[in-house]
Amino acid sequence: MPNSPIQQRIQSISQLGAFLTDALRPTGPAALELTMILDQAMAQNRWFTHESMRQALSYWADQLNPQSLGEWVGRYDELKITCPKRVLLILAGNIPLVGFHDVLCTYLSGHISVIKASQKDSVLLRYLLHQLTDIAPQSKSLFDWTTNTTTDFEFVIATGSTNSSRYFDYYFKKYPHIIRRNRNSLAYLEQSERQEHLELLCNDVFDYFGLGCRNVSHLLLQKGFDLNRLIEILNRCTELLTHNKYMNNVDYHRSVFIMNGQNFKDAGTALLVESQLISSPIGVIHYQWVDDEQEAAAYIRAQQNAIQCVVSSSDRHLKFGDTQKPRLGDYADQIDTLDFLLAL
Repeated sequence: MPNSPIQQRIQSISQLGAFLTDALRPTGPAALELTMILDQAMAQNRWFTHESMRQALSYWADQLNPQSLGEWVGRYDELKITCPKRVLLILAGNIPLVGFHDVLCTYLSGHISVIKASQKDSVLLRYLLHQLTDIAPQSKSLFDWTTNTTTDFEFVIATGSTNSSRYFDYYFKKYPHIIRRNRNSLAYLEQSERQEHLELLCNDVFDYFGLGCRNVSHLLLQKGFDLNRLIEILNRCTELLTHNKYMNNVDYHRSVFIMNGQNFKDAGTALLVESQLISSPIGVIHYQWVDDEQEAAAYIRAQQNAIQCVVSSSDRHLKFGDTQKPRLGDYADQIDTLDFLLAL
C-alpha cells in the first residue's frame, strides 16, 4: 500500500490512466459513456471532433502510468505540502484538455485547484476529474469549480491570449502567479529534408486543426528547398476537407489574398504565405527563406519569447511529428509549474 500522500496521488492518477485506456477501447465497459461525453463536448465546441478528443485522451492514457509519473516527480524534492493553498487555475480551451496539466500539477503538489474552466472545454475535464474522485474519494476536497475570478484564492496560474494576459497581469499583480501568453511553434526544413519528415510535419501543423500553441505555424526553409514537395504532401491531408469550420477559414483567407493581390501557395488544405511573422491564421502557414541552420538559429533566438517549440532534424529540437506529444515534464512557456507550486 502507498505510505505517503504523494504515492497515493500517483497511484490514483495511474488508475485514471488505466481507466482511460480501457474506456478508449471500442468494446470496453466505459466506451458507450465516453461516446456520450464526446458528443456533449463536441456540442460545446465544434472544433472538437471525436477523433481529436480521442487523440487527446489517448495521449493522457499513455502518460498517466506509474513509471512516467514516478520519473517526473522524482526530479523534485519530496512533494510534501503541510498547508494546502488555494490555486486559481484559469484554463484555456483551444484544444481538448489543454488545461489538464495545470490541474494535474496542482493535484500532485497537494494544493487545492480552484478551476475556472473555459466555456469551450469543460466537459472533458469534468469527466476526468469525476473519474479521479471516484477512484480516490478523498481527493474531492482538492477540486473547487468556479465561474468567476472573485472566488477565494491565494495563487494564480492563468493562460490566455496576449490581450487577456495584460488584464491578468494587472488584476493578479498582488498574487504570486504564472501568466501565459500566445506562443506558436515553428519548423526548420533543410534543403534535402527527408520525405518522412515532411509527412510527419503534417501532424505538427494539422493536429487539432492548428489551434494549439504547439502547432507549427511558421516554417524556416533553407534556400534550395523544393516547396512543391511540401505542397504535394499537404494536399494529401484530405480528411481536413470534411471539417467545415476549418475549410471555411481556408476559403476565407484564399478569397482575401486573391482580392488583395497577395502572393500565396495553395496546398488545398492550407495556404502558404511568405512572412516573417510566427503566428498565422488558421488554415495559413507562414514561411521564410534562410541560408542555413545558423541563420535559422539566430531567428529562433531573436523570437524565443514567442516560440513554444521548434521542430527540425537536429538533436537540439523536437522530432518531426512530436509537437503534440510533450513529456509530463515539458512545461508550457518553459515555466516549471510544479516547481512554482512546491514553493508556495
